[in-house]
Amino acid sequence: MTIEPTAIRSILVPLDGSPFAEQAIELARKIVLAGNAKLRLALVHEPPLVPFAVPPSKHTITAELNHRKAERAYLREIQARLRARGVPVAAAVSLIGVPGPALAEYATEAKVDMVVMATHGRGGLQRAWLGSVADYLVRNLEIPVLLVRPHAISGAIDEDAATRILVPLDGSPLSEQALAPALSMARIWNLEVALLQVVQPVPNSIEPMLPIPTGYDEELTHSWRNQVQEYLDGLVVQLGKQGVRASAAAVIGWNSIESILNEARADGTAMVVVATHGRGGISRLTIGSVADKLVRGAEVPVLVYRPKKTAMTKRMLKAG
Repeated sequence: MTIEPTAIRSILVPLDGSPFAEQAIELARKIVLAGNAKLRLALVHEPPLVPFAVPPSKHTITAELNHRKAERAYLREIQARLRARGVPVAAAVSLIGVPGPALAEYATEAKVDMVVMATHGRGGLQRAWLGSVADYLVRNLEIPVLLVRPHAISGAIDEDAATRILVPLDGSPLSEQALAPALSMARIWNLEVALLQVVQPVPNSIEPMLPIPTGYDEELTHSWRNQVQEYLDGLVVQLGKQGVRASAAAVIGWNSIESILNEARADGTAMVVVATHGRGGISRLTIGSVADKLVRGAEVPVLVYRPKKTAMTKRMLKAG
């Protein structure tokens, strides 16, 4: 099996006029310059809701025009600032409509290869929420979406300190689709691809009054871990044949998310790359159970990729 890296020629950064959204610019800038790509900026203007029976007043129209003028001036300022730093900005567009659908439509029409944007990190690990715009793009675009959680250690990648890109897998062909964008990011910065799979212990028994098993069968658990490690080592060999440095670790843990986050905290981790589909199949996104929690819990950027249905189908047929 040959894994084709995702082509990254055009990167879109959605903005909303806030410093919050701008925190994704620095990371996008580094990818653009390192990967010889071009940057696109987009801001979506949401028209005010006006009842059909009530005609807009002169004051409302004037305020709306001034607002749009200010938004275009803001985009021009960001564009000029980036071009002054040598960043090739292909476009800075002001769109009209609902942010999620408007950005998705623009990304498709402009043939964007990746979206880099800031997202929310509220609610703790128990709450599945990315933020409406980021969530919409992840669910509706068939391109990688690189999410930066503001105020974490995620504003940009330190090329001097970064050594690897972490790719959590679950043993399914669908989860392996994350390897394509991971290879692209690894080649941009000459980083290692670190494969990880969390092996949940095989329980001895479950007490009715306890939320987790009281113990686990060590022999069966370690046997299962060895099989997973063998699977991951096979992927490492395949990646090595493509000239990609890779490593693999099968770790035992009751909580997959916490285990992945612990690995992501290791020195040198530049980002986490995960596919939105795992064992749930084509009809079920794992964004609420895996990717979402990683985005809110990781202190590094998380690249979320929803594989194309055609690619997934072919991969599943090949695996079968």
